[in-house]
Amino acid sequence: MNKILRVCSTEDEIVSRMLKWHPHLDDFKMLGNNGSDYVLAFTDISEEDFYELDITFEDISYGEGLKPLSSYLVELLYEKGLMLATAESLTGGSIASSIVDVPGCSNVFYGGAVSYSNDAKIKYLGVAEETIGDFGAVSEQTAIEMATGLLNDNVQIGISTTGIAGPTGGSLNKPVGLVYISVTDNERTEVYKNVFKGDREQIRNQARDMALFYAIKHLQKYY
Repeated sequence: MNKILRVCSTEDEIVSRMLKWHPHLDDFKMLGNNGSDYVLAFTDISEEDFYELDITFEDISYGEGLKPLSSYLVELLYEKGLMLATAESLTGGSIASSIVDVPGCSNVFYGGAVSYSNDAKIKYLGVAEETIGDFGAVSEQTAIEMATGLLNDNVQIGISTTGIAGPTGGSLNKPVGLVYISVTDNERTEVYKNVFKGDREQIRNQARDMALFYAIKHLQKYY
């Protein structure tokens, strides 16, 4: 049996799980995109391995086949009849751009705001000055307010990113690579803390991919 699994994680995490749970499958292919989105391709595996791989990667997988994150997300939004908007800081619009790459996205994508400065977060997204003053622009509180600030009668799902892409700007408590990602709807808000490794481009790419992944998992979980 052949299997193609899409996962969103780090190469180290994928390899670690394969060595721990499937050491006999040592000829699989792993293709990445310089971010967090990976294709795992397995050929001539047993039926038992076919189903056990789903269990091994359940928390970091989002589907099977060759569709990338953005296509999966657009497809899910269309199936559920939902409209999404994005609020991006360090990712600089790359989440919105990846969604716009998908044909038919106009049915599900309302628009995106690149709110890089603190003033932009306050003015365009309604983030409270006190929130940034008390917790900082890179915080779970700011990420949540950025995402919820997107919701209106036309937008049911909001995604936000705020973080430190580097190479400077980090500190002991908030190192380079720290990124908060929030996904929200009218009833549920989730926020995720990540510390990505790599250079500025790699950190931004990983943040983009994980934001798309978290949105997919939110829809799969609640809708």
